[in-house]
Amino acid sequence: MASNHKLTGVIKGRTISGTGNSLGHMAILFTDGSRMTVKTAGVSNGGSTGGTVMGVRQAGTELSLDFEGGETLTIQTAEATSCVMVRDKAGGMEYAY
Repeated sequence: MASNHKLTGVIKGRTISGTGNSLGHMAILFTDGSRMTVKTAGVSNGGSTGGTVMGVRQAGTELSLDFEGGETLTIQTAEATSCVMVRDKAGGMEYAY
């Protein structure tokens, strides 16, 4: 699985404060007030709270967030592209793919 350098650069060091799944989307909230939305394959993805992002890897429809403690959150995306958005606490776009 290849590293997603662009998304890693945007969210590395951010800590997850909560996650939620609804209607084919997963929302990941960070303690700095930013939010990542992932269009999922319609399956319920596990959540994670308290992990600090160390890196992001992606292959096809599998997106993995690796945390400093060694844990990984793997998300099945709806498509290989156009599935992830990150907005800062003011709602400004930081990343879209």
